[in-house]
Amino acid sequence: MDLARDIPFLRDLPLETQAIVLRILLFVVVLGFVWALRRVIAAIILAPLTRIVHKSKNSVDGIILDAVRGPLNLVIIAMALAVSTSILDFGPEIKGFADLIARSMFIAAITFTAYNLVGFVALTPTIIRRATGLKIEERLLPFLSTVVKVFIVIMGTLIIIQEWGFDVTGLVASFGIVGLAFSLAAQDTAANVFGFTAIIGDNPFDVGDFIVTSEAEGIVEHVGIRSTRVRKLDQSLVTVPNNVMTSSSVTNWSRLSKRRLDFYVGLTYNTTSKQMREVIAKIKEMLLSREDVDPESVVVHFVRFGGSSLDIRIICYVFLADWNAYTAETEAINLEVMDIVESMGLGFAFPSTSVYIESVPQPKRRPASRTKRYSPATQEAAQVLLDETPRESDTPSQANESASND
Repeated sequence: MDLARDIPFLRDLPLETQAIVLRILLFVVVLGFVWALRRVIAAIILAPLTRIVHKSKNSVDGIILDAVRGPLNLVIIAMALAVSTSILDFGPEIKGFADLIARSMFIAAITFTAYNLVGFVALTPTIIRRATGLKIEERLLPFLSTVVKVFIVIMGTLIIIQEWGFDVTGLVASFGIVGLAFSLAAQDTAANVFGFTAIIGDNPFDVGDFIVTSEAEGIVEHVGIRSTRVRKLDQSLVTVPNNVMTSSSVTNWSRLSKRRLDFYVGLTYNTTSKQMREVIAKIKEMLLSREDVDPESVVVHFVRFGGSSLDIRIICYVFLADWNAYTAETEAINLEVMDIVESMGLGFAFPSTSVYIESVPQPKRRPASRTKRYSPATQEAAQVLLDETPRESDTPSQANESASND
């Protein structure tokens, strides 16, 4: 205890107290020294690895070195804590407490190393497929990276809690109850998040694809964590929740490798069988000569006698997924068919109806009107009135003459 005599405030203390205080001072000095030189010590430890990384052309080595450099400082302090408590002989209780802190720091260092590796490593779909055999879309990588980081932090925290003697099972159960309450309160949000992962994982469509669902029909503009936005043909924007999008069927017209062309051509009934065979042969030859038509899918047959036409059915696939290109090819094929029919002097039939009248109904005659009969006395009175009434054709001179004669 010669060192205690050289320190003024330790001289008057009892010997046991001097020993305890001196060990504490040495402990603080050692930890302070290690803390101050932690970066230097870490650089010395990592020097061989650094030289190897500089010589290596593999970028993964540099990523691992960057991920380890920060947590290594924590490991150095943990080692200094464990060693100093063992050498200075603080007693079993203090030594056990210090060892517990040191182990927690080791676990934290490993946790942060794994956390840094997730952040430093540039995850790509190829790397994940080689490591796990799973096919992951690149759009899902930021979300997946965040989930992995949260999982690493939670696992490291649970291990440290278990080191301190707490019941992790009960804690996890309490987390389950809290999670259940949270899931009930945010059920729709959670469903939309899982719907987002399903959309990214299954990849039923990409941004820019033309899709048809029960909720919307149009071009996909954005796929978010909560919803998907679709621009309809009338330029209105529809926002569909992801859980609704994943629970309904989705038709993706942008992923067609080829489109089906199926239509009928009706010729008039004055077309002969020889002309029909020639028309069919020319149409089939025309389709087989077109570059965008699948030759194995060409079907041209006279299929039925229609009500007013002889119907030819034409079926084929064209290697055009784009709608505008498909309609342009359809137009070109239709015009070629018209040229073939017109060149042979045939005509296209149109719906018509013939009406045959067996007999024309005769018009009905009106019944003769009945003359109302009057009694003889009534007829005689009416005749007297007619005789006494002067006629308009009588002239004034005739009236005067009749009066003078009277």
